[in-house]
Amino acid sequence: MRVLLCLLSAQHVPNLLSVHHYQPDRLVLIESHGMQKKRAAANLLAALKLGGLDYANQPGGERSHVEPLENEDDLEAIRRALRQAYARYPGAEWLVNVTGATKPMSIATYDFFNGLIRRGVLSGQLLYTNMSQPERIIDLENHSAVTCTHRLSIKQFLAGYGFESRKADRKLAEAEARARSWWECSRAIAQRQGTEPVLALSDEERGRARSRRGFDLKPGHVHPTCVPVLKPFADCFSLQIKNGELCGKIDKYAGDYLTGGWLEAFLWGVLDRQAGDLGIWDVRLGMDIGRVGDATGNDFDVSFMRANGLCMIECKSGSQAHDPQGDVLYRIEAVIRQFRALRVQSWLATTSANLLDRQTGDVKTHIATRANIYGCHLILHDQIVKLAENPDDVALLQSVLFSASNDS
Repeated sequence: MRVLLCLLSAQHVPNLLSVHHYQPDRLVLIESHGMQKKRAAANLLAALKLGGLDYANQPGGERSHVEPLENEDDLEAIRRALRQAYARYPGAEWLVNVTGATKPMSIATYDFFNGLIRRGVLSGQLLYTNMSQPERIIDLENHSAVTCTHRLSIKQFLAGYGFESRKADRKLAEAEARARSWWECSRAIAQRQGTEPVLALSDEERGRARSRRGFDLKPGHVHPTCVPVLKPFADCFSLQIKNGELCGKIDKYAGDYLTGGWLEAFLWGVLDRQAGDLGIWDVRLGMDIGRVGDATGNDFDVSFMRANGLCMIECKSGSQAHDPQGDVLYRIEAVIRQFRALRVQSWLATTSANLLDRQTGDVKTHIATRANIYGCHLILHDQIVKLAENPDDVALLQSVLFSASNDS
């Protein structure tokens, strides 16, 4: 029988990947009082189940054991917990992941099991993962390494930290199918549209365009800057072009899209098309993410996984005249702060010129400083235009998203 022991901490990815790689017969989790409050063990088990590995105990059979730890900094308390855990499966082969948790926990765990291995009491391996490469699992005895090929989905990643996706998979798939069918329209808007909105509507009209009743487009509703792209609009939404004007009825989905949602649809489309070459996966549009048991949530316009870490892009189209100081960065930081200990990266994609110095054309110094402090990367209007002009240029997309100055 093979047993894998993991030390629970605020970083669950190394533990999660080690379980997926070794798929042990039994899983032993050392959970401190602080981690118990955060439901670390329950969250890890939930994430494993989403990934197809169910280690929940069933009547008549134990697949996992959670060993409580009274004091994560007390060496004797840690040794006591390890002795109790080991006593459950003394004849098993033990794989011991010393990654994470407190330093006393890692040191005590290494010493305890290394002593047993060296005395020939048990057969086992001592494992470690560097957080910069969570898929690479190192054997501390012979310094060899194996690579876990399992790729965490966004849902698995979130579950390990007690978060969940609120929007049904069916709804996500429907939104992505619409965005995929609107690709040429999205590209046309991104390539030609400046800071002006696609539809020149009043606030009341904009609300009606996003309502379930839909909206009747009439002469004057489409902004003059969009005249060159009327045909893609007409083709996408079954509208008519009369005397150089777009006419017809749009539903709430088209209303959301034409009143600003086109930008996230465009960026999602670019990433979805190039995911394989970019080394990213699980590219999703419009996820609603919140903590399990909490009624509040946050919209992620575009999200994807990279290097088993979560990435999210906040999209702001139009002039953003209501936000001259770029305060949207505060909102992004507030959303990311709840994941601060996690492997999460953020981007702000905007067509607004508010972030730029009018004289130099560069990002305003205080905006650049704030974005750097928050670790939020900027995708500006000129970059969006270049992506629209060259949507299949993987090197360009790599540069915009993951250049040395943008990566972490």
